[in-house]
Amino acid sequence: MPKHVEYLPNADAPPTGIGFDLTPGRPVIARREEFRGGYTVEPHSHPRAQLAMCYNGVMRLQAGEDVWIIPHKHAIWIPSGAEHQLSTQGPVLTHHLYVAPAYVRRAGLPQSVTVLRTTPLLRGVVERMVDGALSRAETRRLAWVALDEIGRLKPAQMHLPGGRDPRLVAAMAIFLRHPEERRGLGEIAHQVGTSERTLARLFTSETGKSFRDWRARRRILFALERLEQGESSTDLAARLGYSSPSAFIAAFKRDLGAPPSAFRG
Repeated sequence: MPKHVEYLPNADAPPTGIGFDLTPGRPVIARREEFRGGYTVEPHSHPRAQLAMCYNGVMRLQAGEDVWIIPHKHAIWIPSGAEHQLSTQGPVLTHHLYVAPAYVRRAGLPQSVTVLRTTPLLRGVVERMVDGALSRAETRRLAWVALDEIGRLKPAQMHLPGGRDPRLVAAMAIFLRHPEERRGLGEIAHQVGTSERTLARLFTSETGKSFRDWRARRRILFALERLEQGESSTDLAARLGYSSPSAFIAAFKRDLGAPPSAFRG
């Protein structure tokens, strides 16, 4: 089997069994969980689709060769049967909705892993669902409201595509371990045992991005994680090689559509 980028730390927790619960009459199951810093669930998949909502922190998800970052007041949609692995660097409060396969199809929900911007309505509905004081009929009514609102959420570009070719995987791993890496494509290609031209072609063909654009996205997503942990734009600009804090802020806003201040917990 082809190797993929090892972005997450070693797993230390089994998945919850809720994703495997196919009890009739339960279209959506809601759950609240607080993750400690450094938490990682082992890779798994389940028949229910999952919406993992993040509060007061940031989560990472790896599915196959790809990585997504989920910041405060965002969520990640994980389709039924998709193998995935969630992790956190700092403490995070999360809400989860597990959706039965038949209801995913009926509600027209996403068919691929997607980061979504949550809304006050969805957050309020889910908070009500997890408080445990609802009747079964009340829970079902709120479940339909939640499904309708999920279908209206806007996607957010928090995706870092991975690769399959071992040379590309090795090159990516350098930047995943060291986001501040400043060497050019030629030097990286030499380190992983290929030519600059070949490595450039692999980035484009397997990720849809040039090396330059992929590296820029990696830096922005790393900055997003660090902003959630309190690091300043000034420090991140220096660490990641931007010419000034204003250059970093402009690049961040160009990529994610909002300045760094919008993503602080």
